Amino acid sequence: MTHSQGPADQSVLRAAARMCVDDGSLNRASALRRAADRLGFSLDERYSAVDCTRLEAEIRQYQMVFRPFQSEALRRLRTEALKAMVFFDEFSPRLVGSVLSGTADHDSKITLHLFADTPEEVMTFLMGKNIPFAESERRYHYRSGRLERALVLSFVAFEVPFDLVVFDRAAIKEAPLASARGGPVPRASQAKLKALLDERAERV
Repeated sequence: MTHSQGPADQSVLRAAARMCVDDGSLNRASALRRAADRLGFSLDERYSAVDCTRLEAEIRQYQMVFRPFQSEALRRLRTEALKAMVFFDEFSPRLVGSVLSGTADHDSKITLHLFADTPEEVMTFLMGKNIPFAESERRYHYRSGRLERALVLSFVAFEVPFDLVVFDRAAIKEAPLASARGGPVPRASQAKLKALLDERAERV
């Protein structure tokens, strides 16, 4: 085992990127740990947030080389995400995850953070629109050290899977951490997502 001090070795990032592309459900921190174990490295936990950011860049590079059609899938998912955000406008939706970061592919889910006085508000909204959904929970860490659970409502629309994570309205002021030792989860409003779509269209 090679004990690393500082950011993860590049070979670990490359291996973790391949894992994330092959398994879209694998979170970044887990991929880094698995890749490090497989290659005989230990990770310096002080650089966890830095390594996750570097991994996102490595995933994008890998997809550009080995998955050239990924950009088309990403644009479709971002377009569908924007439509969904308009649909859920009353819950101040924010896009998170791989569709925002640019590492999503055709198998990825669209994940939205919604904000409501109670989770039942969102459930009632979905039922009123005749949208069947499944319920689950997700745990989130915050910078203060607290751990909170959030309701997740999952459904499929236009052959695209969605996860709606429902938070209290006040939670829009503070994003949870991407991992126990990471930075805040990046979130995008409708305006920011539209800007990303317009920017990408200009480059094509």
